[in-house]
Amino acid sequence: MTEPYFIYKNISSIDMGILLNELPPIIKAQRDMNKIVIPGRDGFLTEDFATYGSIIKTCKCTILDIADVDEVLSWLEGSGEVIFSNQDDRKYQASIINQIPFEKIIDQWHKFVVVFDCQPFALMVDNQNITLTASGTIYNRGTYKSKPIIKIYGTGAITLTINGTSIYLTDVVDYITIDSVIMDCYKGTALKNSDMTGDFPELTTGTNTISWTGTVTSVVITPNWRYF
Repeated sequence: MTEPYFIYKNISSIDMGILLNELPPIIKAQRDMNKIVIPGRDGFLTEDFATYGSIIKTCKCTILDIADVDEVLSWLEGSGEVIFSNQDDRKYQASIINQIPFEKIIDQWHKFVVVFDCQPFALMVDNQNITLTASGTIYNRGTYKSKPIIKIYGTGAITLTINGTSIYLTDVVDYITIDSVIMDCYKGTALKNSDMTGDFPELTTGTNTISWTGTVTSVVITPNWRYF
């Protein structure tokens, strides 16, 4: 059986001399909903915001040599990507939100707890670009719709259609990027939102159809597959 671990900011807890006593449980983010009770009416109504809150993931650990505590504390602070070994195919954007007290067990061994406040969706670790040179389909391997980054190589007026919904681009020179993560259209460092008409696309779970019209040589998609 593989020793449990977590990887934070590309550094493994094992390499830092930390024994992971307990991994956080696998849980789904809670959907943001408002329960409305109306006096004189049975039951309740629900206001659904169709968004999700963050996930708290707690790791119970032991540092095997207290002499390494300064290095560990320098590492376990701020924000970054975290991977847990019970779900090692996905990574969370997370912040460490607790003070980290060390409690002596024996000799150099001290136990402590680190609390990660994670964004509601995990990104697939395998987030390789997908290149299309002709219209076709791509398959969302995640469990929730994703927010892709799409780089279109071409010139002039271009219409990109994803799952029947079109985005209209004008005055493209060489390439243009549609970034659904930050909701901006740009070329390099120059914003091109005025050259785009339409909503920033999402890729649904399962099969997504992609086509275009205009002078396009290729479409490169960073899919950002996501999990609950």
